[in-house]
Amino acid sequence: MRTLGVAILGLFIGLVAGALLTSALGRPMVAGGGDISISAGILLGMVMPVLGVAGAVIAVIIDRKSRDAP
Repeated sequence: MRTLGVAILGLFIGLVAGALLTSALGRPMVAGGGDISISAGILLGMVMPVLGVAGAVIAVIIDRKSRDAP
């Protein structure tokens, strides 16, 4: 159960980081009323889920390493 809790915590932290990064990258792109290309829109849309999954995996790895440490 501890691993599941750590994974969920890492997921939420990754999603928050993804939202902040998407906002930081997206705002300057549309600041001048410009359009975002389809490829840039797809990449911006993928940032949050990818960072969420990466956060969950990294949190579990860190937790397991800290449990194994003497």
